[in-house]
Amino acid sequence: MIGIWRFLYADYYKVKRTPYPWLHICLPLGWSIIYLLYMQGRQATILSLYSGYMEMLGIVLPLLSGIICGMVTMQEEQAGEFQNLFIRSRIKEIGYFSKLLFVWACGSLAIMLAAMLLGAGVSFLLKMDQVPYLTFVWGAIYLSIGSGILYMIQLWVSFTFGMGVSILLGGAGTLIAALMITSVGDLIWHYIPWGWGVRMMDSMALLQLGTLTSGMRAYLEHDMQTGWLWMISVTLLMLAIHLIWFRQWEGSKHTE
Repeated sequence: MIGIWRFLYADYYKVKRTPYPWLHICLPLGWSIIYLLYMQGRQATILSLYSGYMEMLGIVLPLLSGIICGMVTMQEEQAGEFQNLFIRSRIKEIGYFSKLLFVWACGSLAIMLAAMLLGAGVSFLLKMDQVPYLTFVWGAIYLSIGSGILYMIQLWVSFTFGMGVSILLGGAGTLIAALMITSVGDLIWHYIPWGWGVRMMDSMALLQLGTLTSGMRAYLEHDMQTGWLWMISVTLLMLAIHLIWFRQWEGSKHTE
């Protein structure tokens, strides 16, 4: 456990003088300002405000994760062709796991910041009463949990093929995520990792803030249970596969 914290601190130290930390602050801040200014003077419910705001975050998250994972991977390659990940611990997999945990934690904090900025803006700028901050927090948590496998996929792609392919895949993931929130995704989103976070967040928001019939509520609850089953099992399986892969990986350059 101490080794993980040491790795995480080293990862932070590497990026603290780069644009990396500012991306995770400025992007949520900029998006909240743009969205709140757009919604000012418009008639909207808390549900529609929150869903529209968080859906857009969920849609762009695959692309952002592709960019972020590409950035940290390129830094590791330039610093020593990934060898720093191997020599800092006797357990080789810790290097990969700490890098994954670092990028996912940063992304999760940015999502939480975005949700809290929306809550503050709805209360103070849009003058809405009884803002459900707890629902906003849970929506951010759902979106963050669903993003874990995205960072996993993007980090593997970045290590294996480089930043360009990671961004390309992230862009494709954004298109898939946008498709998953439409009726097209109703029957298949459980099996599509790019749709997990945004669909789970949407269902949670509907259950907490929507006016639903008992039948619709039961359907959403069952739909979320299926989503949780697939999301947790596939994420854990993917993590195990990636750790096994990283044990065998030698850090070869993308240009080879």
